[in-house]
Amino acid sequence: MLKDPKNLLWIIPLAALLSMPLWKPLAADYLSPVQKTADSAPQSLMDSTFSSSSEMTGVRFEQRKKGVREWLLYASRLYSAGNDADMRLEEVKALFFGTAGKSEETRIRSQKARYNAGTKQMTLQGDVVIVSDKGYEMQTESLEYLAAEKKIKTTSAVKIKGSNIEASGNRLLYDTLTGNYSLEGNVVFKIW
Repeated sequence: MLKDPKNLLWIIPLAALLSMPLWKPLAADYLSPVQKTADSAPQSLMDSTFSSSSEMTGVRFEQRKKGVREWLLYASRLYSAGNDADMRLEEVKALFFGTAGKSEETRIRSQKARYNAGTKQMTLQGDVVIVSDKGYEMQTESLEYLAAEKKIKTTSAVKIKGSNIEASGNRLLYDTLTGNYSLEGNVVFKIW
């Protein structure tokens, strides 16, 4: 009965099926991806030796709320490590839009930025320049964009230049919707 080769063909699959509890864990371990260990400390935004898990060049982001464009961002490089919600950007240019239906715009550029997609919090660092559509140019070393309030906040020293005016201070709060700003801490104004 088992001497016929046709009868032997069904024995091989049957043996594999019956012995599956023995070989399945070994096959699963062999085929599973390598696990990374999380014993290294998080890297600084300014650390140039940061090793990234994903990277893109020449990126463009746009954020809309209820179909209305809130801001547009360009970066020469974007990278993240482990947590893709926490993105790091280099050579950043951003355009923030004011009230819907109006042409209010605020342009920002910086060397580096960090954006958390979960909280929608953006921090810009390194030679940050803000240019409003009202003709004011503001310079600082770092700032935060508060998405919920549509405001820009900095606790770094700020210099503001406009037609016939120069100002400086230690803190700035700028409303991207209205173009109004508040300058605080050792404020100096020059008007001519």
